Amino acid sequence: MRRYLFTPGPVELSKKVEEATKGQMISHRSREFSSLMSGLQLKLRKLLNVQEPVLLFPGSGTSALEALLVNLISRGDKVLSFSCGHFGERFREIASRIGAVVLSFDKPYGEVFTKEEVVGAVNLYSDASAILITHNETSTGAANPIEEIIEGLPADGPLVLVDAVSSIGAMPCYPEKWGVDGLATCSQKGLMAPPGIGIVWLSRRAWEKVRQNKTCPSYSMDFLLMRKYLEKELPQTPVTPPVSLFFALDASLEEVEEEGGFLRRFEERKAYAQSLCKAVEDLGLELLVKNKPSRSCGVTAIRIPGKAESVRKGLLEKGIEVAGGQGALRNEIIRVGHYTREGLSELWDFIQALEETCKELGVAVDKMSFGKIEELYTGRCR
Repeated sequence: MRRYLFTPGPVELSKKVEEATKGQMISHRSREFSSLMSGLQLKLRKLLNVQEPVLLFPGSGTSALEALLVNLISRGDKVLSFSCGHFGERFREIASRIGAVVLSFDKPYGEVFTKEEVVGAVNLYSDASAILITHNETSTGAANPIEEIIEGLPADGPLVLVDAVSSIGAMPCYPEKWGVDGLATCSQKGLMAPPGIGIVWLSRRAWEKVRQNKTCPSYSMDFLLMRKYLEKELPQTPVTPPVSLFFALDASLEEVEEEGGFLRRFEERKAYAQSLCKAVEDLGLELLVKNKPSRSCGVTAIRIPGKAESVRKGLLEKGIEVAGGQGALRNEIIRVGHYTREGLSELWDFIQALEETCKELGVAVDKMSFGKIEELYTGRCR
């Protein structure tokens, strides 16, 4: 029986990426490593369509968020936090621990913020240093309209800091074009590499703020130090990096290019997500995110109130691992990640297993045929 890892990170690795992790170590002060760093810079800047450097360092998505805040936020700074899920709440908790004065704005899980809501809050608190917002909320499968929101903000307003942990690589995100000031992500979701690399990008305005702050309270997360080493004749990192993971990330980015590039990948993930959502609804199940344009291309949350954990465990017995709900959504939803290269056969395997598991547990669902799944998927992939 084939096993599927359908969690919203970590994700299944391709053979090429898996092999890249097995190579012999090299010195992180060598020309070979510098060449690897330079190649990663080119690939990531192309993905994000940016000019400013992309910083890579040991850590998770949460580490990247914390690095973003310790470099840009000082104790006593007023921060506006917009949260519509568990990870939006985590972003604000990090800011609180740093000593920021956090003003919280919340939407129910499964909903997203409108431009008017964010702009209204920013106008009300014009002395805020930054706003914190999540692009793709991993706990709900809801995607905030970041580009649209920023369009309404004043150019000299607070720094816009974005949690892009579960969006980069699975859906378009162009921080420089959109007006984002700080973006944090990681290697193990949309970039389809192993966990262990934190990734951050800053706008020119944010870099000026970093320089004004002068001293970062963290040595290993000091952006000025990272940039200094990155701009050496032989690009390096200030502390020892996870070399094998850098090779794996490079292999994953290279593989996407070989398959047609990220624009093609974005379309494929969108088609897969839409097909999955429609198939789930045709089964008679409910999706957490009601508004179709707000649904994520990376993760889908399915409501099965009171039986979600039983369904999750039943799927696991069939070789399909999905994630459960978090916080208030525990035992209310299952979360299905679709960050890798899943296609029609994997979609059918999942829907078939979901149908069988629900019936075994007494959850009423309709019957789904392969022909219907094929029609849904191929229609959206054209």
